[in-house]
Amino acid sequence: MSSDATHSGQPRASETTALRRADGADLVVAAFDYLRGLSQAGGDSSGPPTVARQKEGLREWARSLGLLLNPDLIIPRLERGGQEHDWFREGERVFKVTRDGIFGLSPGIDLALVSSDQDARRFHLWEATPLEYLERLHLQNQLVPGLNHLEGILDQGDDLAVVTSQPRFDLVAVTQPEIDAWFARLGFAKVTECGYYRAEDNLGIFDAHTKNLVRFQEDLIPFDVIPCRPAGGFLQFIADTLAAGHTVRAVRTVTTTPRPA
Repeated sequence: MSSDATHSGQPRASETTALRRADGADLVVAAFDYLRGLSQAGGDSSGPPTVARQKEGLREWARSLGLLLNPDLIIPRLERGGQEHDWFREGERVFKVTRDGIFGLSPGIDLALVSSDQDARRFHLWEATPLEYLERLHLQNQLVPGLNHLEGILDQGDDLAVVTSQPRFDLVAVTQPEIDAWFARLGFAKVTECGYYRAEDNLGIFDAHTKNLVRFQEDLIPFDVIPCRPAGGFLQFIADTLAAGHTVRAVRTVTTTPRPA
């Protein structure tokens, strides 16, 4: 990952060091628990809180803890990242900011109209909710303790962005066979081309391709994979897939079409 670009009027490093929070990893858990509490309480009679209510809840939580960050100290520094984040580097950490009100992807299944001899279930990566995004950070931290720090929330009026940071890693490339072997050593079975599942603790890891893991010393760091705790029909789909000895292809869903129940 390259260093951050120089901008006229860019804040000095001394102005942004306050972003680095020693309790950042704990804040991931705190924010996740807060939104999970909203979800368990239910948003209204129609079901769990909407994405809009989750965003508002996250804004309220951040405001109560003084975690609303000043956009003027962050936005001028941002470089365009991948599908879901922009970023800047400060010292030995890389700061990542969610973009366009999107919180990455979350795995699940969809149903298709197919002939009677085919399985109608298809594996998808759906646009994630704020709760699912925080769960992803939390599960990544369980794979690699302290990997993600939650630094705060950018309040952007009608929307918001989550600001996190990770240690800066040298991008030492790995191959997909090396990734396969690494997950196998950790007890994972392969489900998709870049997806793995471990029944022992019901942990799925998806989007684990060569751009989302790097080599660090003698180990691999999955710095941008999508972990989840499969449940319901998705869990059964994984179990059936593994029992049949099959792997499935991921289909990325890039619209905001609601995920089927």
